[in-house]
Amino acid sequence: MARSRSRNVVRLLVVVVVVAAMVFAIGVTTLELPRDRVTAGTLVVGTSLLVGSLALPALLFAGWRSQTE
Repeated sequence: MARSRSRNVVRLLVVVVVVAAMVFAIGVTTLELPRDRVTAGTLVVGTSLLVGSLALPALLFAGWRSQTE
C-alpha cells in the first residue's frame, strides 16, 4: 500500500515538474517580459519557476525515500 502511494506521489511530482517547465518555456518565448514593470507574463514565468523549484526537490526526495524503503 505504501509503495503504491509513493509511486503515485512520484508520478504526480513528475507531472508537476513537466507542466511547470512547459509553462516556463511558453511564457519565456511568447510573453513580453519587460524589466521595469510587473506584467501577466512576469507572473506566469515567476509562478512556474516557483512551482518547479518546490516540486523538483520534492520529486528527488520522494524518489530517494522510495528507494530506501
